[in-house]
Amino acid sequence: MASGSKGLHARPTALVLAGGAGTRLRAVVADRPKPLAEVAGRPFLSYVLDQLVDAGLRDAVICIGHLGEQIEAFYGDAYRSLRLYYSRENEPLGTAGALRLAMRWVDSDDVVVLNGDSHCGVELSEFLAWFERRSESAALVALDRDDLARFGQLRLDSGSRVRAFEEKGAMRGRGWINAGIYAFTSSLVRRWPTVPLSLEREVLPFLAADGGLPAWRAEAEFHDIGTPESFAVAQRAFAAERAGLLILDRDGTVIEEKHYLADPERVELIPGVADGLRELSARGYEIAIVTNQSGIGRGYYDEAAFEAVTARMLELLEREGVRVQAVFHCPHAPTEHCGCRKPEPGMFAAASEHLGFAAHECTVVGDKACDIDLGRAVGARTVLVRTGYGGDTEREGTCHPDFVVDCLGDLVGLEGTR
Repeated sequence: MASGSKGLHARPTALVLAGGAGTRLRAVVADRPKPLAEVAGRPFLSYVLDQLVDAGLRDAVICIGHLGEQIEAFYGDAYRSLRLYYSRENEPLGTAGALRLAMRWVDSDDVVVLNGDSHCGVELSEFLAWFERRSESAALVALDRDDLARFGQLRLDSGSRVRAFEEKGAMRGRGWINAGIYAFTSSLVRRWPTVPLSLEREVLPFLAADGGLPAWRAEAEFHDIGTPESFAVAQRAFAAERAGLLILDRDGTVIEEKHYLADPERVELIPGVADGLRELSARGYEIAIVTNQSGIGRGYYDEAAFEAVTARMLELLEREGVRVQAVFHCPHAPTEHCGCRKPEPGMFAAASEHLGFAAHECTVVGDKACDIDLGRAVGARTVLVRTGYGGDTEREGTCHPDFVVDCLGDLVGLEGTR
């Protein structure tokens, strides 16, 4: 795991609290731990992990308890670019006790803590950069809310330090609430005993009383799934933010077609692609790339070369403000008759299930007949691009896309069209 010091801008390790029993939510989700409850087609925890990836973190320890084996089985040892570790409580330790137990997986100087059953839409990287610049051992995110009725209030002084935690329901009207996001030095957390201990009721009030708990003030959406009512609100909110899933071919669609490309230095984005995808992402579309890579099966290059090319593509896209949620590839030669090589549906199923979209919510985009045939077979919208081999594919007339566009960037004009 990553290690270093604040002065060297080391990445903190994330600790995600996902061990609660979820008693209040059992009326609607009884067969799984609360963080795996599906919200807008995805486990709620995936939204939290996305936030960690977006902040550039590399390591996360998930603190599990009740039905925690389901979380471990679902995510395994990685989520996107995030390495995952699991810290299991054999008996309830409370939130602070669970964090202390998880420190056996940590060798970074700082940790950032999030709840696995709540999501706050702040820029996590900005909070961590703010904490890194300060000589503090602890900090939290404070959210401005119009109505405090459902929340406990933070009392902040003029220097944005927490002075007190008011009980839930004690105050109404506008005020500051605890967003459930914290930063601590690892040395502070290691001083806590590994015994039942509450972060919210014991540790944080002690730090506040001692004057050692600064707050980073923010305005952002906040959702939790602690009750059936808040779970329903989160369902509506996240569904509204997700417009659909773009399932894109790679070579000839996103990057310039270069036969059996194995050199990352030769990767070039097709003009207009980044601008179009950035706009579609802003409108709520998620992006997955599915690509046939028979060069691996034919022995022309290996998995490492494929990964290097893909990493370069993702780097170029991220520089342009485009984030790809997932990449899937088929390494097999056509003679292997696998179930993942397009137009077979294996990669489509993997991408749509991983990101939680039904087929009718997906748009398959590519420059070859196999892309269009795949989309039509599964019931997705299909778009042929004229880049790459797309011009030849259009002239051959062997497939029947719903739309044909000059390049991927032109998808913006198709939004909302079926």
